[in-house]
This record gives sequence, structure tokens and C-alpha cells, in this order.
Amino acid sequence: METEYIVYTDGADRHKDDFHIGAWCTYIKSTEDTRTFSGIVRNSKKFDVTNNRMELLAIVQAVRMCHEDSKITLYSDSEYSVGVLSGKKHAHVNTDLIKEYNKIVSDKKLHVHFEYIPREQNDFVDHIMRYMLDHNKEAKEHGAMED
Repeated sequence: METEYIVYTDGADRHKDDFHIGAWCTYIKSTEDTRTFSGIVRNSKKFDVTNNRMELLAIVQAVRMCHEDSKITLYSDSEYSVGVLSGKKHAHVNTDLIKEYNKIVSDKKLHVHFEYIPREQNDFVDHIMRYMLDHNKEAKEHGAMED
């Protein structure tokens, strides 16, 4: 039986001087349960942290958590992510995350429908993600806090 999901995602980054950190959050609701996942990423040679990359990473993490052969309605306040992952825009950067998303969707036979929403309508995951950035010990030590 096909599982249907409602998913909200968000990502952001903060930086000051050489310190750069990002956070992502995803809210996944199905008929079975509701789950929230989030994470912090420090900029490195292996993973360049930008706002767009954190938005994409949140979506990659969300589809990774969904069951095979599922229908997903995914809400994001990132026009960039919605555009490149739905095929309406072409990306010259972040191709690693786009390829990872496409592989997961293909391998799991997921049916994803994207909906762009204004930031104000994405406040639950936005709040969690910003809380993580605001309360990250390393970010505080480096003064990379939101003004």
C-alpha cells in the first residue's frame, strides 16, 4: 500500500569570518506517524555550507526517511530548491545533492510533488532550525549568531 506524506523542510547557514555552520530541519507526517529530523553541518572541504545547500540537504534527508513507492507533497520556502528538484530550473552548482535526491527518488520509486510556500507558512521547521543555529555552542563561541 502506498504511503502518503506531507513534508515541510527548511535550511539555513550562519557565518562569521572563517567560521561557517548550517542547519536543516524536516517535518514528515503520514497516516502512520509524525516525525521531525534535524541536523547541524560545519563547513569543510567535504561539504561546502551555503543556504541553498542546506535547503537541498533538508529535502534529501526528508526523501531518505520516506518509505518506498510513496506519494510525497513537499513544502519548501526555497524557490531555488523547488525549481531545480522539480526540473523547472537548471543548476550548475550543488549537483552532488541534486544527483543524490534523484537517485533516492528513483531507487525508492517516490512520487514527489513540490509546493513553494512563503517563509511565514514554514514557521515550524524554520523555528527548530533557527533554534539549533542560535544555541549551537561553536556558533556562540565564534560570534556567528543572528543579529
